[in-house]
Amino acid sequence: MPELKIKIPEELEREMEELPIDWSEIALESIKLKVFESHISKSKALQRAVIEALSSKSKLTKESALELGRKVNEGMLKQLKREDLA
Repeated sequence: MPELKIKIPEELEREMEELPIDWSEIALESIKLKVFESHISKSKALQRAVIEALSSKSKLTKESALELGRKVNEGMLKQLKREDLA
């Protein structure tokens, strides 16, 4: 399996060391999530399937779920801009 190396600022590294967390697993899950999000963003069929799965177990209407999704995306974009990632 290929390895991924990242540079972590010293202050953040000190904070990370204080937490009993498997950071490799966190990084791997984050990468998997990003890949999944990429697949969803490229596939209308996957988008529809996710929305249907979410709405089938929810009291939200499809319209409400779509509006909620838009608001979440807007919030994520604002956060990424604040962090200079978008």
